Amino acid sequence: MRTYKLDKTVVRVRDNAAKFLNGLTSNTLESPRNAFLNLNGRIIATFDQACTGGDEVLLVISPSAWEPLKSHTDRYARLNHTTIETTPLNVYFDLDGDVPLAQGDHTIPQNAGRMIVTSRTLLPTISIGEFTLFRLEYQIPMHGVDYTDEMVLNVHEHDFVSYTKGCFLGQEPVAKVHNRAKPTWKLAVRYADELSVEERAKMTSQAIEPQTGRTRGFVFTRNI
Repeated sequence: MRTYKLDKTVVRVRDNAAKFLNGLTSNTLESPRNAFLNLNGRIIATFDQACTGGDEVLLVISPSAWEPLKSHTDRYARLNHTTIETTPLNVYFDLDGDVPLAQGDHTIPQNAGRMIVTSRTLLPTISIGEFTLFRLEYQIPMHGVDYTDEMVLNVHEHDFVSYTKGCFLGQEPVAKVHNRAKPTWKLAVRYADELSVEERAKMTSQAIEPQTGRTRGFVFTRNI
């Protein structure tokens, strides 16, 4: 079993949670990932989500996104009589998907492995370097690490957006780019020796690949 403790904040949304999130976020509640966007389609917070049953949804966000998210949603939450609050829950990345679960745990599927949201304390078994290599191999960027307030389609065209769910804040610019053009930039995993000096300076989550000795990382490149 390979586990890594993530530096994440778990936010609980309750009281009219489904109505609130459907009106503001860019993806459906059935999807593992979602986002709050501004009117220009730029990211306020991307998050992993788990419906816990009843009228409650857990959002797994970057700690740096909590204040912008709270500021962005406060007025809408008050109008909708919705409560948004942080929790003491822990988040772990289960790389192989084989960590035994306990009652009250919630899982969120990833490109490989899964997130576990739990009140338990688990023992991490891999280093940050090993986890970074895993993220690079399976194209798993992190908000607050590999991207911040970019236009959402520059990060991923489908992970955070449903083009059939109906209206959401920021929908118009997202739909225009999707239907009439393509994102100007795309976040991708590249080897440092494939990039220009300027691009190498902007790489994030850099790690040396043991098999080749080459450095890889995330970088925004022109979407040609």
